[in-house]
Amino acid sequence: MNERISAIRARAFRSKRGADDESAKFREESFAQTEGESDVIREAKAIAHYSRNRALLIQDGELLVGSPYNLEHNTNKDSVPRIFGRQGFKSPWPVPSDVGMLFESGVLSGAGNHTTMDYQMVVNTGFEGLLGKIAKRRSRLSVDEPDYNGRTEFLDALEIVARGYIDFCERYGEHARELSRTQTDPDRARELEKIADNCAKTPRRPPTSFWEACQALWSCFFFLPDAPGRVDQYLNPYYEKDLASGAITPDSAEELLSCLWIKYFEFAGAEAGVSAFHHLTLGGINPDGTDACNAVTKLCLEVTDELMLNRPQIGLRWNRNTPPEILQLAVSVLKTNSGSPDFCNDEQIVPALVNIGIAVEDARDFSLSGCHEVIVTGKAQMGSVEGFINLPKTLLIALGLEPSLAPGADLNKIDSYDALWEALEESMEFVAEGAHRASIERDQQAADMAGGNLAASLVVNDCIENVTGYTQGGARYNHCNWDVIGIANLADALGAMRTLVFETKELTVTEFAKMCQSNWEGSETVRQRVLNHLPHFGNNDDNADLIAAKIIEVFSGVMKKLTPFRGGEYCLGTTAGGENMHMEFGRLTGATPDGRQDGSPLADSLGAIQGRDRHGVTALLNSVAKLPHGLLPTATTLNVKMDPVILSGEGGVERVAALIEGHFMAGGQQCQFNLVSRKTLLDAKENPEEYGDLMVRVAGYSAPFTSLWEDLQDEIIARTEHER
Repeated sequence: MNERISAIRARAFRSKRGADDESAKFREESFAQTEGESDVIREAKAIAHYSRNRALLIQDGELLVGSPYNLEHNTNKDSVPRIFGRQGFKSPWPVPSDVGMLFESGVLSGAGNHTTMDYQMVVNTGFEGLLGKIAKRRSRLSVDEPDYNGRTEFLDALEIVARGYIDFCERYGEHARELSRTQTDPDRARELEKIADNCAKTPRRPPTSFWEACQALWSCFFFLPDAPGRVDQYLNPYYEKDLASGAITPDSAEELLSCLWIKYFEFAGAEAGVSAFHHLTLGGINPDGTDACNAVTKLCLEVTDELMLNRPQIGLRWNRNTPPEILQLAVSVLKTNSGSPDFCNDEQIVPALVNIGIAVEDARDFSLSGCHEVIVTGKAQMGSVEGFINLPKTLLIALGLEPSLAPGADLNKIDSYDALWEALEESMEFVAEGAHRASIERDQQAADMAGGNLAASLVVNDCIENVTGYTQGGARYNHCNWDVIGIANLADALGAMRTLVFETKELTVTEFAKMCQSNWEGSETVRQRVLNHLPHFGNNDDNADLIAAKIIEVFSGVMKKLTPFRGGEYCLGTTAGGENMHMEFGRLTGATPDGRQDGSPLADSLGAIQGRDRHGVTALLNSVAKLPHGLLPTATTLNVKMDPVILSGEGGVERVAALIEGHFMAGGQQCQFNLVSRKTLLDAKENPEEYGDLMVRVAGYSAPFTSLWEDLQDEIIARTEHER
C-alpha cells in the first residue's frame, strides 16, 4: 500500500454522511419553475436541476472523483460503525388491516429493494449511446398508438435526466481543472488535469483507457448507487490494452483499483457498519459458458486483501473451470477477517435463473447485490428483496397458536404425518396470500412514481425499448423475491412431531401444541429429548434434511400459484439480510416444536439451528447441498463458523478451497465464513475497546463484532465452531 492509498484509506475510516439539505432544496426550486408541466417531465427536470447545481467535492490525493457533498470527516478519530436499528414490525407501506396484522405479529417483514444497472452497456456506449437509444425509440413511436403523448413524455424525461447527469460529470471536470491551476505541487496539478480530461469524456462517451474506465464505473455507480456489478469483466479489456502499450503497470492499475475500492467504502461513510450496501462480483462465466476469470480478477482480490475494508463486499462466482489459483487467492483473503469474499456457485445459480425464464446468456451475466441477492445485471427488476417470511410461524398458525391471525386446524383431525403437512400447507397458503397482497400494494405504490424511477429506467434494459418505467414492468425480467426464514427450525419441528406423535405415539398433536403454548414449562424432559436425541438439519441425516428440502419445494409451489404485480414469478430466497430477520422474527415467535423457546433466535439463513450441527462442517455442507437450490435463484446464504487454525499453516488455504469446491460440486449454492474462535468472540464481548476492527459474518453481510446488539453477538457465539 503506497503513501497515497494509505492516506485516503485512513481518511475514509473517519468519514460519515452528514445531513442532506441540498436534495430537497433543489427539488423544491425546480418544481416551483415547472408548474403546469406533466408529472414525469417535472420529475425529470428536478433530477437534472439537482445534477446541475449540487455541490462538488474533490478530496486531496484521490484519482477518481465524485463524492456526496455531505461527506464529512472526523478530525482525529475513526468513525464508529453501526448496524441497522431494530426492526419495527409494521408494514413500511400501506396495506389492508388484515395484512398489517401479519407484519405486526412477525409473520412478514418488509425489506429494501436492490437495483443493478447495465454497466457494460454504459461503458460500451456512454450516456450518448443512451441518448441515441432514446432518439431511435422516439422515432418509432406512432401517433396512432395508445398513450402516444405519455410515451413521448417518458422518453423526453429520460433524455432530460441523461443530459443533466452528463452536465454533472462535466462540471466535475471543470472543477478539477480549476483546482489544477491553483495547485502548487506540479505532480498533483498534472493529476487534476488528467482527472478533468477523464470527466469531460466519461461517462458521456466510452472510456479509452484503464483510468478513464475506472472513472466511468465510479460515475455510473454514483448515478445509481447500489451494487457495482462485475467490475473485473468491465475493466479487463482496458487493462490488457494499456498494459500492452506501457500506459500502465500492474502497480499503477492496482493503485487505481484501490482508489475505486475506497470510493465504494466511503460512499456510505465509515459509520455504516453493514457491508452489504455495495456487493461487488468477481469471476464467473462468460455468455458462452467459458470461465471469465482474468488478470483484473486477480488484481481485485489482491486489492481486497491489502485494503481490508468491509465494503465493497466481494463475491467470487465459482464454476468447475475456475482456475485453482484464483479460488486459493480468494480463500487466502479470508485471513484478513474483513468479511470478504463470499463464494457462490454458477452451476446452481445459472440453471435456477433459467428455470424462471431467464435467457441463458443473461443468466450467465448475473451479479450480486445487497446481502447476496442475485440480480440479472442491468436487465431486471426482481424485487430483491421484497420482504421476509417467518416459516416457523406457519406451523404455529396451523397448530392454533396464533388465534388473532387464523383459527388453525382442528388438531383432533391431524391423525397422520400427511395430515399435519396438509394443515401446514393450508397455513402456508394463508401466509403466501398475505405476502402477495403486501407485494401488490408495495409494487403499485412504486409504479405510481412519476416515470417509474427514471434513473433506473434509463440504465436498465429494456425500459427504453418498452417505453415503460423500471417499477412499472419495463425491465426485461420482473420477478419478485421473498426470503423465507427459519427453514431449519421448521424442519426440526416437523421431524420432532413425526417421531414423537406419529411414530412412537408418545404425544398427541394437541399435547405438543400445549407444550409450545406454555413455553415448554413442565416439559423440559421432552424438550431435552428433542434437543439432543432426535435428528437435526445440518448433520447429513436424511431424516431431517429431506424435510427441509420438502419445505422449500412446497412453499415455492404455493408462491408460484400467485402472480406478482409486474408479472414474472414469485421466487424464494433464504437470506436473513442486514435486517437480521432470524433475530427479529425470533423475538416475536413463541416456542416451537424444535425445542426452541419463546423469543429465541431462529436459524440464520440456510444454516442449521445454532449449535445443532454436531457432526462437522462436511456434514453441514452435505445437508445444505441436498436442498432444491433450483428453487432458490435469488438470495441464498450459508454462514460457516470455523476455527481460524484451519487456515493457518501449510496447506490451510488449499484445505478450505477444497472444502468450497467439494460443496459446490455436490450441489451447494453459496457459502461464507467466520474464521474467529469462540474464545476471541467472548473476549471481544467483554473487552470491546480492544476489538474495534474484529469483523464477523452476521447474515448476508459482515460487520464489526463490537457494533452488534448484545443478543446478536450471543447468537454468533452460539453457532457451532467447526474444526478440521
